[in-house]
This record gives sequence, C-alpha cells and structure tokens, in this order.
Amino acid sequence: MKLRMHILGIGLVAGLLLVAVTSCDWFWKTPTPTATPAANIPVEVLAARDAALVYLRHAYPGQAPPEGITWTGRNITPPGLVGASAYEFTSSNWLMTVRTPIVAPSNVIYEMELSNQDSAFRWTGKLNASYTVVESNLDVAVEVLVVRDMVLSYVREHYADQAPAESLAWIGERTTPEGSIGHESCRFTANNWIMTVAYDVVRPDQVVYQVELRNSGTEFMWRGQVDAQGAILEHR
Repeated sequence: MKLRMHILGIGLVAGLLLVAVTSCDWFWKTPTPTATPAANIPVEVLAARDAALVYLRHAYPGQAPPEGITWTGRNITPPGLVGASAYEFTSSNWLMTVRTPIVAPSNVIYEMELSNQDSAFRWTGKLNASYTVVESNLDVAVEVLVVRDMVLSYVREHYADQAPAESLAWIGERTTPEGSIGHESCRFTANNWIMTVAYDVVRPDQVVYQVELRNSGTEFMWRGQVDAQGAILEHR
C-alpha cells in the first residue's frame, strides 16, 4: 500500500457550509416572512429564515420548530464590522442565527445555525440568494466539515477527472450509533457521492479522522485519513 502525504492548511471557517437540494416545487418559491418585532432586520433575512424553517420541517419532521410559533429577532452585528451582518432569532427554547456577507445581491449567502437547548437538536446550513438550501448538516461538528472540505480539495487536485464537482449540494448527518462512547461518525451525500468520516473522541490535537469517499455510479473510491494538524494521508 502506497502512502501519499499532502499538507493542507487548516483553518476553521467562520460559517459552515451545507447542503441539500430539494425537488419539491413549493420549496423554490420565495416564502413570505412572518412578522418579527425588530424593525432593523432586512426582509431578505426574514425570507431566508422562513425558507430554512420550511426546509427543516420537510426534512426533519417532529424535530424542527413547528409552524405558528412567534420569533423575536434582533440585529447582532458587532459595531464597526464591515463586510458582513448577523441576526439572532429566538422562540421559546429555539435559537437561530443568520449571518450574511455584504456582497453583490446575486451572490448573497445566508449562513445559519439552529439549536434547541432542550432537545439537543442542532443544524447548520447555507442558503443562496434564491433561498435555496445549498448546505445542510444535522448535528455535525465544525471540525468534521473542515475535514470534508479538505478531502474534497485534495481529491479534486489529484483526481480532477473523477472528483466531485464543486457545485454539488451536500447533506451531512451524524451517524454515531445510540449509546456509542468514545467514537463518532458522520455521513455526507450528494447525488451518487457518499463520504463517511469516523474518529475517536480524544484530545483535539490527537484526533485522526478516517475518511472514505465513493461514487456508486462510477465506482470511484478514495480512502485516507486527516490528522489534527491538517495532514492528509492517502491509502492506496
């Protein structure tokens, strides 16, 4: 078995990426935002929030916030911050944050986090200017998202003709079996692509992520590992 070592810089991104595309006609329509007390929240942010909630109720019935609840919103953009804005919405035990960079209207991205302190439900996602979900991750640690993107960059660099396209929408989910102690696993899917990431729960500077990426249509498969320093070791 040959080993190939490739070092990539690792930096935790401020916002998470996600990913899910739905074929339902109702999801492509711009939603009508519900009333929010704060007057300084742009209508586009309210529409993105409501689009995410519609998607979540469809994707995770029984876990997502129910319809009809009242949200209280506020602008939490730090004073003096240039190039981005942030907003917070609360309802009972639900907390949602929406961050968006200030760019051209056609390139707006809404980065979202939603959590419930009682049920431990945790979701991160990303919507584009059309309020389409392009990134969706349920209970996936931010470090795993970084590992996923590092591996995708590596595969695109070394296997350009077989690698996943950059435009793919990924859906991620924690797949650790109930009751498992000391070990975590996640799965990401996009069209025919499946990536699994598994790792032991140890000190952050000692974690090694075992990664497998495969395509059920082309039978392409890549296996390797990523350590806490960002070193990628390919198994061949």
